[in-house]
Amino acid sequence: MKLLPNVQKYNKYFPEQCKYDGEGVFFSYIGTNSLLIRDKNTSIMIDPNFTRPGGILSPQYFIKSVAPNPLVIRNTLDKLGVNRLDAVLLTHTHIDHALDAPEVTKQTGAVLYGSHSAVLIGRGGGVKEDMLREIADGTSIEIGDFKVTFYKSEHLPFPNIVKPLMNYKKEVDEALSPPVRIARFREGGSYKILIEHHHGTLLVCSSGIDSNPALLKADAISICIGGLALRSEEYRERLFKKAVIDTGAKDIYMTHWDKMSNSLDEPPEFLGRTHLVVDHFIKMTSRQEGINLYLPITWTTLRLFSPSKNSVWDRIKAFCS
Repeated sequence: MKLLPNVQKYNKYFPEQCKYDGEGVFFSYIGTNSLLIRDKNTSIMIDPNFTRPGGILSPQYFIKSVAPNPLVIRNTLDKLGVNRLDAVLLTHTHIDHALDAPEVTKQTGAVLYGSHSAVLIGRGGGVKEDMLREIADGTSIEIGDFKVTFYKSEHLPFPNIVKPLMNYKKEVDEALSPPVRIARFREGGSYKILIEHHHGTLLVCSSGIDSNPALLKADAISICIGGLALRSEEYRERLFKKAVIDTGAKDIYMTHWDKMSNSLDEPPEFLGRTHLVVDHFIKMTSRQEGINLYLPITWTTLRLFSPSKNSVWDRIKAFCS
């Protein structure tokens, strides 16, 4: 069997690591699609997946029961320097995106935003009703200096042989109180999330091609590439055009590329053949002028947007001070 390449082979695409100092907007990557977006006053977590119970892509899928690990979650938040979050956002409710969301919400005092399925998972996990917010297509929320808008999107379409495994396009139909069988975490509808800030705009995308996409513009984009090796190069070319070219994004961050059964304490490895997707994205990006491609590594913190001293916002603040 051919060994997967070492992640370090792609170190030229690792974004520059920096220390969080509150100047601008920061992006921290904690594996899978777990993202921490923050400025000096506000912190937002997307799809927290810290417990990593394993067994997602194995026969255990149908029989194994799992629960969030509060200690692992607390240690992860401590390592990130996070005591409080303003919001936890869920793109969808598969286990690798939603298992830890209720516990993260409770430990940080955040509000949990997501689909009806996300609300049921939060309720089953013991989140108070006043900390749950069900969203719909086009829902916008002001969170500090961030404006967050959810847009209905498409999950990566799985090959027919594995669709029953992934509960593709199915809803969570009751509150899930851990421990819960892995298979009960259904997709619950997928959303892409536009995160706007006066320093810049980030679009958080899934790996599916939207059949009727909203006409959105963004400075940067994150794309889940896990599973894209199952689709053709033509499919990935169309995704790249709609997600990158059509939005005008200049910075691309590839997420959900790492092996989900590894704990966060282990060195990251490629999930299946996602290195082939990385290679293809490198090829597609090389054809474009002025677009940067990044492969963030677990525990990477980078300055997503630097403060612009000449922005309208900064001139207003200077005038008022």
